Amino acid sequence: MRLWTVLIFAVLFHSCNTTSPYEVIDGILEVPENRLDSDSRTLKLTYKVLKAKKADSLKKPILYLQGGPGVPTLIMEENWKNHPFRNNRDIVLMDQRGTGASSDADCSNIGKAIIAVVRQDLSAKEELKALDSIFNQCSKVLNKKGVDLAGYNSQENAADFEALRKDLGYEQWNLLGASYGSRLGLTIMRDFPLSVRSSIFVGVFAPESQLLGETVIDFENSLFEVLKRCQQSEKCNSRYPNLKNRLLKILKKLKSEPLHLEYDSKPFVLNRRDALLLLHQSLYSRSSIADIPEIIEAMEKGNSEPIIKVLQRIEFMYNLVHWPMNNSVMAYEELPFMDSVEISNAQKKSELGFDIMTFEGLNSLSDWHPFRASVLENQPVISDVPTLLVSGSLDPVNPISNSIEALKHLKNGYGVVFPDESHDLVNPCLLQITEDFFNNPFNKPNLDCSTIRQPIEWNFHENAQ
Repeated sequence: MRLWTVLIFAVLFHSCNTTSPYEVIDGILEVPENRLDSDSRTLKLTYKVLKAKKADSLKKPILYLQGGPGVPTLIMEENWKNHPFRNNRDIVLMDQRGTGASSDADCSNIGKAIIAVVRQDLSAKEELKALDSIFNQCSKVLNKKGVDLAGYNSQENAADFEALRKDLGYEQWNLLGASYGSRLGLTIMRDFPLSVRSSIFVGVFAPESQLLGETVIDFENSLFEVLKRCQQSEKCNSRYPNLKNRLLKILKKLKSEPLHLEYDSKPFVLNRRDALLLLHQSLYSRSSIADIPEIIEAMEKGNSEPIIKVLQRIEFMYNLVHWPMNNSVMAYEELPFMDSVEISNAQKKSELGFDIMTFEGLNSLSDWHPFRASVLENQPVISDVPTLLVSGSLDPVNPISNSIEALKHLKNGYGVVFPDESHDLVNPCLLQITEDFFNNPFNKPNLDCSTIRQPIEWNFHENAQ
């Protein structure tokens, strides 16, 4: 199983860890599972409102929209309890339908089952067959529960949050979302424009973004740019010379001679597809990008420690994601608009020999459910809501071009690019820009700090074996 393109959620900002004495409201929101079905089941969605520390503040609340799709939101509560944004604004968190405490549509231990498949040295066909089996079993479980998978999509998700806004009595709120959270936020802006005061989205995944069709080129552009930056760094290039050629060579070798190692006290066979998975995962943040030269060398020398470090992150994400929600959204909103010719051409040009069918598990995805979105879910959102779109130039899944295209249809939209950041964007400059924009969304934001270069701080382990 490959790491799906929008799994990683961005922990945008940090807060101190002291205990917060301020009010937190816990609640349950009841909504239809499928609003198009008059006999639909009722879902119970769990939410929390972290009330502003300044009790008499009149500033509009912030609704935080988690990435994924399929990642819980309430796990972020500790990050928000003492966040500076909470000083004057309520922070609203809700586990989206099919996730976390709002998950009635879930199957246990899918993450572990996927890792068990990846652990083996299976052929592409064998791996796809194993994944099909995992998700077919899950589908049977959900069917017995009476789950209607037609209800697990961004439009229903957006309607849940509109119902929550009304239930809480807010006239408007500000949206803050990352990755899939930007897709959900744009859907809210499209379907409920009067409910949104302003929006900030990081790692933009808009409805019109060709996520699956551009996976190959986005991955390679990001990876090769990272290798180029190592080459341009005197210290990195001295320690890890000729990285691109070394990478292509080791990938070719792993195809016929996989690397055998121990992971979690069990054998793990690292083949070529697994190596691509490790590299893709490592492109998501500055901190993990800094490890990529070492990872390539580790694959050459059979040094398991750097590899295990990445595998632990991957396993954490696989266990965190609620796969039925993830599969349902992707099958409904991305598969209908996938350009097979474009994908085929990209694979032919791929220097890495990248196989998206295996990497994305598209066979399992297409068999997940039969529901497919109308063309509305592939059209840009037209809006005059003040919106700031934030991109990292090294993002391997949601490139700058996504923001550029989306901004063409946002009358009061602005874009900012951080040249040395990736998908998971965390820095003081973004924090300040975000705060200023929420306070004055109709003023052109001052983005000067984003142009200050912060080169990757490469990790060097001179004694790696």
